[in-house]
Amino acid sequence: MNAGGGGASAPATASRWATGSTGLWLAELRLRNFRNYEAADLTFDQGILLLVGSNAQGKSNLLEAVYTAALGRSPRVTRDAELIRFGQDRAHIRAAVQGERSQVLEVAFDRATGERRLRVNGVVVDRGQLLGRLMVVMAGPLDDEVVRGAPEYRRRVMDAALSQVSPSYFFALTRYTRVVRQRNRLLRAGADGTALAPWDEQLVDLGAVLIERRREFVARLSERAAARHARLAGGEERLQISYVCAVGEGEERAALARALAARRHDELRRGTSLVGPHRDDLRLAVNGVDLRTYGSRGQHHTAALSLRLAEVDLLREERGEWPVVLLDDVLAHLDAARQALLLREIAGPQVLLTHTERPALAVAPLRVLRARAGRIVEESGVSA
Repeated sequence: MNAGGGGASAPATASRWATGSTGLWLAELRLRNFRNYEAADLTFDQGILLLVGSNAQGKSNLLEAVYTAALGRSPRVTRDAELIRFGQDRAHIRAAVQGERSQVLEVAFDRATGERRLRVNGVVVDRGQLLGRLMVVMAGPLDDEVVRGAPEYRRRVMDAALSQVSPSYFFALTRYTRVVRQRNRLLRAGADGTALAPWDEQLVDLGAVLIERRREFVARLSERAAARHARLAGGEERLQISYVCAVGEGEERAALARALAARRHDELRRGTSLVGPHRDDLRLAVNGVDLRTYGSRGQHHTAALSLRLAEVDLLREERGEWPVVLLDDVLAHLDAARQALLLREIAGPQVLLTHTERPALAVAPLRVLRARAGRIVEESGVSA
């Protein structure tokens, strides 16, 4: 089915809205056997698109498909088989991107082989060649884990953003991950220092690169998140984001080497690498109080939104173009005034927003689609 068309184009919007050549945007999305979608062929415009519907109808699945097409992996699951519609063997996502670099991104999954195949303009590519062709930032229920969950969720924030703007960071991260896996195999086998030495050297060199880039990223992220948070929270509280790393600034390589030597016995005993950026974290605090331990649900929600909006700012600064913003059910815990305030904070050529029903929002352009059991239908007209 088709839920788009040229007749649904929306009028211009408020002053913060960016259009034209300021970024790439999603023009078409085709899904085949993805999650609860048997077949969907959608066209999109620039501006705000609101996808409404009851729970478990496919709203979040659609945003997940956009994210997966852009980054080559799901933000929600690690097993690709979960993305394939029940009873089917394969799933396929096709996203047509428009802007200064119009292109077609495809991701296909095969249940039997476990294969994930990526294509750009019909040519098979690896994930590093896909990243950055359509930048996205996604906020939603998963951010509860970013604020309160295990450190891996906060590392993913850094790694996803940096990988979209820096191919060198992504390739360093990929190589570092392989080094840690091989080193862990050797540690479990009880390898001696001679066997571990070349892997220690690579861990130090690659780990230092990741730490340096993350440290710089978080410093800039914290500044922008604090400004966003001040507006969203009314200036009553101050959000602080800091990079938690065992290695001091400016001495990453030497400190990593010393730490490896100091922890060698523990690593051999436990059979895993205990030193490096794969153990680092982000600390989110409001007025100096760590949100992992304290804070209301509202404080967690506002902090997570501020972080994601700051991520939008940084991606635009790094690349000179706006990312597509995906907001999954972020209005649920906000009153009408906070909802309007949030949408005034959003900028960029395209925002995809989900909610259970159409809220009373005085923000335009706003095109409305409805999800019903894996089908998308156009609601009447464009709201302004």
